[in-house]
Amino acid sequence: MAVETSPPPADVERRPPAPRVDLVALALLALGHAVTDSYGWTLMTPMGPDLQHRLGITLGEWGLLATVMGLSASLFQPLLGLLSDRRPRWCLVALGPMLAAFFISRVYLATHFWALALTLFGAGVGIGAFHPQGAMLARRAGRGSGLAMSAFTVGGNIGFGLAPTLGLLYLLWFGPERFFLTALPALVYGAAMLFVFYRRGYFGGPLMGAPSRRELPPGQSNKPALALLTATVIVRSAVQQGLVTFLPFLVVERLGAAGGAGPRVVVVTTLLFASAFAGPIGGHLADRFGRRRLMFWSFALAPAPLLGAMLGPPALLLPLLAVGGFILMMPHPSNVVMAQEFLPRQTGIGASMITGFGWGVALLIMKPLGDFGAAESLRVALAWLCALPWAGVLLTWRLPEAGHVETTAARRQTASGKVSRYTQGECDNRRG
Repeated sequence: MAVETSPPPADVERRPPAPRVDLVALALLALGHAVTDSYGWTLMTPMGPDLQHRLGITLGEWGLLATVMGLSASLFQPLLGLLSDRRPRWCLVALGPMLAAFFISRVYLATHFWALALTLFGAGVGIGAFHPQGAMLARRAGRGSGLAMSAFTVGGNIGFGLAPTLGLLYLLWFGPERFFLTALPALVYGAAMLFVFYRRGYFGGPLMGAPSRRELPPGQSNKPALALLTATVIVRSAVQQGLVTFLPFLVVERLGAAGGAGPRVVVVTTLLFASAFAGPIGGHLADRFGRRRLMFWSFALAPAPLLGAMLGPPALLLPLLAVGGFILMMPHPSNVVMAQEFLPRQTGIGASMITGFGWGVALLIMKPLGDFGAAESLRVALAWLCALPWAGVLLTWRLPEAGHVETTAARRQTASGKVSRYTQGECDNRRG
């Protein structure tokens, strides 16, 4: 006797298969993130003594140059994110690194402090121009996956970590007289990006499988949640940037200067690479167990190994620093995706709050932290800094897992069962 089965619902029959991740675009964006961040401030590290001697600038002015470049790369990102939302055909992911490389390649042409400051300011704007649109396109290429977004973020961390070595190699290969040749990697990448991304329809053409504006969630922006998320990023980036800035001095304080620059480079590079490779693991865990849960446990667990690195014996500095930095930075890729969901129709601005504004605000803690370390002890100052993530635990309590504020029409549409494929995917993620 045949068993009758009811046909599947009509909306299930018409539902298209889930789109695949655009691996080519995602790989190009990760490479571009590495190229762009390799022109950041850490590239200037080997050039510091030479430029100080050439231009007669003080250590305080050198620190001011770092702030100028960092703030221009960070605090301008919301404006650049707005530009990428308003002018989607502008390929800022290609123009940004080309602009950064153009200015960085001219640092040896500066004849006085303010000329160098203006040059670094322009380089920072170029670096900042890449990030909002890059994060937006990475989300489209990765179809909203936290693991896919981690591939994008890990590229930038690798570029940032390799920049000091690249700066030294550039000086050895080209010298100050031909330092303009350092712009070549960004020029080659920018040309490839323009060709591939326009050809694949990411700027003004059809993009197969990516959600169009009609398919975006029919909700309102959740700005309070975005503000809370940005506060968590400020806490996390303040810890990382404070450690990167002052760890070389801590090494001298604890080990003495006899070891030369080698131990200082090793300590900073260890932290940067541990943070870089936290991204893929964090992206997978966020997709599997939830973003807010990952943030909670990251903030709760990271201070213990970091405090051990600061206050424990020197032999434990490197392993504990690597473990603490790894745990601390795991939520970063999923935070970028969350910010774009909290601002669903201004994803460039949403991403810029995480990749730019939050990091820029965190830079403001550097001078007070240095003053406290000079007045008391750098070891004590960094220990207080490493305890800061526990304050981030409090910020996660009222943070929603994902999404936006639903409108009344959207709730009615959901209740009637007429949910778009994009929105249904969000619902599936929440249930998972």
